[in-house]
Amino acid sequence: MLLGILNSQALGGVAKLYVAGGAAGKMSTSTDGTTWASQTSGFDTAPINALTQAEGLYVAGGSNGTMTTSTDGTTWTSRTSGFGTSNVTGLTYGDSLYVAVGSAGKITTSPDAVTWTSRTSGFGTAGIWSVAFGDGLYVAVGNAGDLTTSPDGTTWTARTSGFGSTTIYAVTYGDGLFVAAGWSYSAPNLIPLMRTSPDGINWTTRSSAFGANAINGVGFGDGLYLAVGTAGTLTTSPDGTTWTSRTSGFGSSEIEAVTYGSGLYVAVGALGKITTSPNGITWTARTSAFDNDGISAVTF
Repeated sequence: MLLGILNSQALGGVAKLYVAGGAAGKMSTSTDGTTWASQTSGFDTAPINALTQAEGLYVAGGSNGTMTTSTDGTTWTSRTSGFGTSNVTGLTYGDSLYVAVGSAGKITTSPDAVTWTSRTSGFGTAGIWSVAFGDGLYVAVGNAGDLTTSPDGTTWTARTSGFGSTTIYAVTYGDGLFVAAGWSYSAPNLIPLMRTSPDGINWTTRSSAFGANAINGVGFGDGLYLAVGTAGTLTTSPDGTTWTSRTSGFGSSEIEAVTYGSGLYVAVGALGKITTSPNGITWTARTSAFDNDGISAVTF
């Protein structure tokens, strides 16, 4: 399973564009969320796991430390990520700094997404799955309930997440609240877990409305939190506390990631599926240009 970063970012100097990436290095873009065009990502056949956009630049990260950047979503330039052969699994931007996280406990930071510096993550060699920025704080999450925070992207402090041994696969920030989510498996049961925090330090368990389905991703936009996962499960919340199930348009297919921009929510996932919604409630299926290949990341 490939998971992508879910934060929507400031537009900067970039024209309004949705960018989706996934299996086999495939990438497609859309100006309206409805019509999607294939792009050459610079990944060859390496999967794209994470996308973000800020300061007039799109950044894509994936397997074997592959990273590319683009000013227009069409022409992509390869960068040295500092990950070696480790996978990049999450990207975010905040306070003039790009942050990349991934397997083997790796975190690298960059002021320009070109030159990256390795940091001590506090994860040891445990995998990091996602990273978010909000209110002056970076939050990274990963295996076995590990969660660290940093005010500057350089010095990271381990926090008690309350996830126990449950892997945290996703984190986002919006409207004064961090939302983190993940899942564990104890045969024969799959157990989703969601927690929220106003400060990245003190976390409270929430009922996600996911039942026995896994939560793969979380996002925020226009006053609404969203969570997506297996079996086409999609839930929304106006406050991060009370979550309501929605019909996602994915059927029983897995949803990997969701983003928001220009008045539109976009969800992506297995079998090349993309759905869009103007309100997070009513979702419409779109043709993605991915054929049946999975889509693991999306940004605006």
